[in-house]
Amino acid sequence: MEITEIAALVAPVLGSIPIVTKWINDRSNEAANRRSLQKAKAQIEFWQMWLKAQREVSTDERFNRLKDDVARHFDELVVEKEEFGTKKSAADGDEMHHSFLQRMLLAYFPHTGLGWILHTLFYISLSFVGMMLLGSAIPENKPNDPMSWDVFVTQLDFVIPLLLVFAVFAFILVRLANRAEKRYQKKIAAANSEKQQEPS
Repeated sequence: MEITEIAALVAPVLGSIPIVTKWINDRSNEAANRRSLQKAKAQIEFWQMWLKAQREVSTDERFNRLKDDVARHFDELVVEKEEFGTKKSAADGDEMHHSFLQRMLLAYFPHTGLGWILHTLFYISLSFVGMMLLGSAIPENKPNDPMSWDVFVTQLDFVIPLLLVFAVFAFILVRLANRAEKRYQKKIAAANSEKQQEPS
């Protein structure tokens, strides 16, 4: 199998790794959220049934104390839910701030469909160029020979234009992806600002 054939196979696989990672992460977060909600619902149903049963067998004074205890349990559930929301918001806020290097290499999870497409194209093209560079160091007539710097130097007339084309293509993809991410961040910031201004 020639290096170009390997590049054609490896590039899409490498490009799809961020998508698969994000998908798995989202599924696990959703599952944890569902489990948390189901647990809270089960607790509420239990306390409601228990309180109803206690109403039949308890004095008014004892029932009022039990009712206060159940109200405290409900308050704790509300606090847990608010803490979960705060942690999620903080995590989302951390995701919004990307370093210069992360922006240049698109080394962050995008939040939009367009962002995912641009990230995937960037990594597919990056891996393709990497494989082509490796392939240019392999002698054409002797593909079983080890890679050689001398062979690579003789291929510079092919390598330099390839790198220039990739640099232009990568620059466009990076600009578009970062712009899409910035638009998303502005939209989220505006939505959060509207929520804070709403009367409680």
